Amino acid sequence: MKNIIFLTLFACIALSSCDSLERDINLNLPEPERILTVECYLQAGQPYRVLVTETKGFFEDLDDCPLVKGATVIIRHNGVADTLDESFYFSPNCPADSLFGFIPFFNADRTRFYNYGSNGICPLDYDNDFELEVIDPNGGRQIFATTRFIRPVQIDSMNLLYKDGKAGVIVSAFDDINTVDFYRVMLHKNSLTTDESGFTLAKDPQFDITIDDARFFNGGKVAFGTGYDYETGDTLIATFYHIEKIYHDFLETLSDAESANFSPFAQPNRILTNISGGQGIFTALSYDRDSVIVN
Repeated sequence: MKNIIFLTLFACIALSSCDSLERDINLNLPEPERILTVECYLQAGQPYRVLVTETKGFFEDLDDCPLVKGATVIIRHNGVADTLDESFYFSPNCPADSLFGFIPFFNADRTRFYNYGSNGICPLDYDNDFELEVIDPNGGRQIFATTRFIRPVQIDSMNLLYKDGKAGVIVSAFDDINTVDFYRVMLHKNSLTTDESGFTLAKDPQFDITIDDARFFNGGKVAFGTGYDYETGDTLIATFYHIEKIYHDFLETLSDAESANFSPFAQPNRILTNISGGQGIFTALSYDRDSVIVN
């Protein structure tokens, strides 16, 4: 009994002494650098669209709108410069809710929105570079990037397999054994944009993967399969992108950075980019798309 009383008294004294060890520390953190960030995906036959934002500090207000206003955005190709228009804002101040505070530009299938756009149509050109320049007069920042279209790889087949009344699909394409190639493969069910509620914006794919053919396939046929998750009447839409190495690396490191952001034990990850003077991606989309209906 004496031992129990002694241990209890000792624990109380120890805890009370810990209170005296608490001390408030004020850290003078440097002002976070606001880095100019762009996303631009060229699509042949479609108008130019560019999203221009800026990064935030870790402790800054997440509701603070990241859109950059008043920038000069230019896309050049074959000696022709197209200066993009800025979106119309309902308020002189950049609103927190960017989707409803301004009228965005959309891409053709409405899977992405942008704050700069043009009526100029992007030509299909495999031989000459496209250049992007963005100048932010308010922050004195300027970025530059180049890209070029690469030829798409055609989907060879979409084969359905069945098990226990459910269907899966194998998507395959032929890969050139003489070149190192990079791919992004996406599969959607029934629609690229419309969900069950009828809302028409980007719809989450069934899967979305990036591929380095030298690492996984080393030439020959590239194939990807799903589980037996689909029923009669489902339409499966496959999109097979042939992408630049830098776009592959951007997607891979972006995914790693997002994962590290949610783990206290992960090291911060640097996102690879082809943007000089900022970050993001400027690339041309070359792809083939096919679909199959589960019967």
